[in-house]
Amino acid sequence: MTDPSCNLVTRRTFLAGLGASVMLVACGGSQITVLSPKNRGAAPTVGSLGEPTDRVLVVIELGGGNDGLSMVVPHGNDRYHDLRTTTRVENPIDLDGEVGFHPNLTGLAGMYRAGEVAIVEGVGIPDPDLSHFTSMDRWWTGATDSTRRAGWLGRYLDGTVGYEDPLAGVVIGPGPTPAMLGDGSFTVAISDASGLTPNVPEWIDDVDELMAMWRGFVPEGPSAIDLTPIQRAIEASVNARDELSGALGSTSRRAGRPGRTDLTEQLRIAATLIASGVSPTVIYVHGFGDFDTHLEQPRRHGELMAALDEALQEFFRLLDAGGRRERVTVLTASEFGRRARDNGGGTDHGTANIQLVIGSTLTGGRYGEAPSLTRLDANSNLIHTVDFRSLYATVLSNWLDADHETVLDGSYETLGLFA
Repeated sequence: MTDPSCNLVTRRTFLAGLGASVMLVACGGSQITVLSPKNRGAAPTVGSLGEPTDRVLVVIELGGGNDGLSMVVPHGNDRYHDLRTTTRVENPIDLDGEVGFHPNLTGLAGMYRAGEVAIVEGVGIPDPDLSHFTSMDRWWTGATDSTRRAGWLGRYLDGTVGYEDPLAGVVIGPGPTPAMLGDGSFTVAISDASGLTPNVPEWIDDVDELMAMWRGFVPEGPSAIDLTPIQRAIEASVNARDELSGALGSTSRRAGRPGRTDLTEQLRIAATLIASGVSPTVIYVHGFGDFDTHLEQPRRHGELMAALDEALQEFFRLLDAGGRRERVTVLTASEFGRRARDNGGGTDHGTANIQLVIGSTLTGGRYGEAPSLTRLDANSNLIHTVDFRSLYATVLSNWLDADHETVLDGSYETLGLFA
């Protein structure tokens, strides 16, 4: 039965009420979101990590635990064939007689031969935990304990742009990511190319009016330092929507169903933003695929590799068309690898893994040290040889020109990927 009192709520009254609770909508919507600061710790002073750069870091999260041994196959090692009796990758694309890319990574293989792909082997977390959540929390925060809650990229944004540029950090995926959540900066999250507006009831047919109502809740006159984080988030939401709508243009008209996590579409959005006037410094792409391949791994992982390769080739094609290729580096991230021995059709949660760094200005090749396939830990997992924070330190210090020691609460070896 319909509550008769609902008839007393006019459309404009609803909009005004929605604006009053904009903290929940503008900061928690699932389509366009401007994340306000966490305010759980002292954010680095703006500029303390270095000046903003015109370079772009794109992180692609391979959630669920990508099997590095099937992405970069150690086909020259007889032990690999013994361990992977049902899931081994046949006919990999040989790179150097020892390892080869999955046969569906033809585009990446060509980029590797051109010196544009770095394969970082043996990446892992000290005292690994095979829980998805715990492991991802460590990758997101860049810490191995529970004391650090801000994300590693959020900390970078805190100390470079702070509140001044809400479009410096953009998340593309089904929602925000803790990796980008800072203590003193904003991050915009886009769910897909059609998702440039917040979730509102279908009968609100004029989103511009809604945005205008939100803008009315931002006080006029006071300096930026007087605005609370939520008030600034309201203003940032409106401004971000306007800028992103213009920047994406025809991309938004090509979008498919809302909430899709098609990586080609996600990276098309990223390339469009990089080529536009918006041009974020950090773009985090997540929600693509399910890499938790306990079952049917050869088929499932093969499909994921094909999708990854196709999306990356389209991404770099668009960057070439816009003359932006040399400004962009791509980093893959996954919470853990898979167990060395398969389980009869799939692989269970593992430890050490392979991550890729891709770009035209790095020095391609193999980095780190491949974990031994014969000397495993007590749980029959690979023993990592590269601390995951060394990967972060490398892109922070050598690509984004930032002080990685402050971001990561310590000094870590960099890997020499960049000249």
